[in-house]
Amino acid sequence: MNIELEYPAIWLFCILLLSLFLSWFSYRTKNGFNELSRLWRAALYSSRAISIFLITTLLLGVFIKTYIERIEQPLFFIVTDHSASMLNYKDSSTVAENIKSTREKITAKYGSKFDIKTLSVGANIRNNETGYFNESSSNLEAAFSYIHSNFYNRNIGGITFISDGNFNVGANPIYNAAKIRTTPIFCLAVGDSIQKKDQLVRSVFNNPLAFLMNEFPVEIDISSFLFPEEESLITISKKGKVIASKTLKYGKNTEDFQKLRFLIPADELGNQTYTINLEEKNNEISYKNNSKNFYVEVLDSRNKVLLLSTAPHPDISALKNVLATDDKIEFESARFKDWNGKVNQANLLICHSPQKNSDLNIIKRFEEENIPILYILGPSTNEALYGRLSIQFPPRTVGKRDNFQAALNDNFSEFIIDPLLKSSLNFYPPLQGHYGDFKTPVGAKILLNQRIGSIEKESPLLFFQTQRGKRYAAIMGEGIWRWRINEFQREQNHTVFNNLIDKSIQYLTVPGKSKGLTVSFPKKINKQEELIINGVFYNSSLEAITSPLLNLNITDENSKKYTTQFSVYEDGYQAQLGKLNPGRYTWEVETEFKNKIERKSGVFIVEDIDQERAESVANHSVLKQLATQSNGGFYRLLESDRLINDLSQRSEIESVSFSEEASFRLIDYTWYLMLCILFLCVEWLLKRLKGLT
Repeated sequence: MNIELEYPAIWLFCILLLSLFLSWFSYRTKNGFNELSRLWRAALYSSRAISIFLITTLLLGVFIKTYIERIEQPLFFIVTDHSASMLNYKDSSTVAENIKSTREKITAKYGSKFDIKTLSVGANIRNNETGYFNESSSNLEAAFSYIHSNFYNRNIGGITFISDGNFNVGANPIYNAAKIRTTPIFCLAVGDSIQKKDQLVRSVFNNPLAFLMNEFPVEIDISSFLFPEEESLITISKKGKVIASKTLKYGKNTEDFQKLRFLIPADELGNQTYTINLEEKNNEISYKNNSKNFYVEVLDSRNKVLLLSTAPHPDISALKNVLATDDKIEFESARFKDWNGKVNQANLLICHSPQKNSDLNIIKRFEEENIPILYILGPSTNEALYGRLSIQFPPRTVGKRDNFQAALNDNFSEFIIDPLLKSSLNFYPPLQGHYGDFKTPVGAKILLNQRIGSIEKESPLLFFQTQRGKRYAAIMGEGIWRWRINEFQREQNHTVFNNLIDKSIQYLTVPGKSKGLTVSFPKKINKQEELIINGVFYNSSLEAITSPLLNLNITDENSKKYTTQFSVYEDGYQAQLGKLNPGRYTWEVETEFKNKIERKSGVFIVEDIDQERAESVANHSVLKQLATQSNGGFYRLLESDRLINDLSQRSEIESVSFSEEASFRLIDYTWYLMLCILFLCVEWLLKRLKGLT
């Protein structure tokens, strides 16, 4: 036990002297005190001094640190697989009763020694025992992932895992089980493991999104039974054409599990359907599980940006530094006179202060192809370009230049602005541009206005415009490279400046058809799956917003209509419709935004396939692997008494003693307060006995 003070220990000595002084001072003039014997005076002095000292010591914030020994019982988990396949075997009528009996026996014998926790697993993990074997899928790895995540660094003594070993969601459970080190897993096997000849595509793992002209990975889990050392061809096809294939060779064992990885080229935009086919072998029990589809949406996310200028300029270098940080952008820079003339290879043109008529002719080619343009217009810009952009300066200002800073337009709403931009603009150096005020083009979206000192002008410094169906933007001054340097000097980064340029480029390059409503609707689901639809609504800069209301209509084959509304979910929308009957359905999502109606529609299929009921053979090899790699045990459910007896022989399943440090304030101790009261009462009693007041 240690004693600690919030203040230096010298204060204890000071408090002691103060207590003695106050005790002497309070009795020095008291009537009748000096007539008492020395023993009585000492008793009164002492009782008052001690009570003052005890009470005043509390002001020092005295802590008493001690160590408490805590005994933690071993955690023992009983995890039961509640998927429907548990009732597919000859012993299905007694499975529930045997599991319940086993759980009760373990609790009765080890309930006082173990901290027993029951879990059930199917499609998800549940922190209780459901009592029903009705889960439509088996995600066995979820149980071990849950234990590892929620009980990490705890005294996990053991896990009893009751299952048939079949899983059709997630990865093989042996991977997550291996993370729970030093914990034995005792597997109680359910069902018949006598396997007939078969091979199947068990699981497919892929990202639902890919980018055009890139390769995306696909991982496929293959299981085989009674095909030792045989070869099989696996192919991936799209629209009936094989695009990838591998020959796999099964191992020497009668049961084998292999994970294959493919890199598939994303060479076509849109939602693509890919089919996995495993070569059909003679005498297979079923060919239905030899194929499986997966779906990928291919997006074209890379934009090609061309930077053209009449002469080299620091602004071009600043823009190139911004573009180089975005892996979704390819850029090329050149002078107007050196450009190769390939207009259709760019998604955006950035032109810096074009001066010659030949420069304007090049720009006209991009305008004719409806390619968006970002203009940086300096004092030497060709005057004819202003007229083409509907920017009219007074005639007397031709050839004159001016310097002006930027002021943020708080009403700009085309895309989300970095909240730090407004304060950064106060520090950014001025740009140099054409002298004089000009009228804003009709329909322009102004992001920055010109500012001279504290006076904000009506003329814009940066605005966006749509002209003949094509977007363009204009920065009415050159010298933005100074903004970038200024920001680095102040913040040691370029975040705000880069964000301004990135958002502007994104706004210009987003095609009109990409904005608005996007709905992620599955094309095909199993009747046991719950239908969950996700939606996103993008504003004109392709930023997700959740202000519009989304209505959903679903119609089945009998023309029966279901109507509901999406709920806001994070940055988008979600509708959960539960399970639907098998059949073909049509859907339509409708919303209104800025007085415009937007609709999306399509078709989806609910398949009459029950993955769990299709399992006719238990996968005991998984359970044996779990038991072997964890130094546990493998038993059949009817042999649960062996498991219960073996648990008593396990020396590693023991309680653990922890020594924990605990801190208490002196005022928290009741005995200390009682001691203070005791000395106050003793003094009062002595004074009453001698008639002192």
